[in-house]
Amino acid sequence: MQTLTVKDIYQQLPRLETTRLVLRKVTNGDIPDIFVYSSDSEVTRYLRWGPHQSLAETENYIHGVLSEYHEGRDGPWGIELKEKHAIIGQIHLLEISLQHGKAQVGFVLARDYWHKGIMAEALHTVLEHSFKEIGLNRIEGWCISANRAAEQVLKKAGMTREGELRDYLYQKGTFWNFSIYALLRKEFLRNALV
Repeated sequence: MQTLTVKDIYQQLPRLETTRLVLRKVTNGDIPDIFVYSSDSEVTRYLRWGPHQSLAETENYIHGVLSEYHEGRDGPWGIELKEKHAIIGQIHLLEISLQHGKAQVGFVLARDYWHKGIMAEALHTVLEHSFKEIGLNRIEGWCISANRAAEQVLKKAGMTREGELRDYLYQKGTFWNFSIYALLRKEFLRNALV
């Protein structure tokens, strides 16, 4: 049996479905949808990047993502809302270590879809895939401590707050504290049985 590699995970990123969503690789056709939320300063407020200033900037970003898929180095799932056939956000496994059975998860969602349970739905699906299909043991969620909405999503997914890193990163002109959340495979499986 062939051993799974990180390269395989990104090159063969599977299509995942929920009741309302399709999680899939992004394409060039998604550039206008992605620009909508990538250019929103409120959406990108706590992210390391953005807001995008032009459609060309989003196009360059997507070309980079497509290259990363191809090379098996990285790559997010686009979150497609089934009823609109539009990408409304992204969710991403980062820092995958198969040796240690762990990864981080990051996400972004268009403002029109906040507070509707969409990111919790997407995150649950990615956690399920990560624990059951990839075989990871631990998924972490790191977010700027001031980003209460991200913390709520992580808590709703069953993650435990493990601590805070003070003045951890300097971005957008200031130092930010980061909260660290994590969920273990055994906890996810136990919660799934409840």
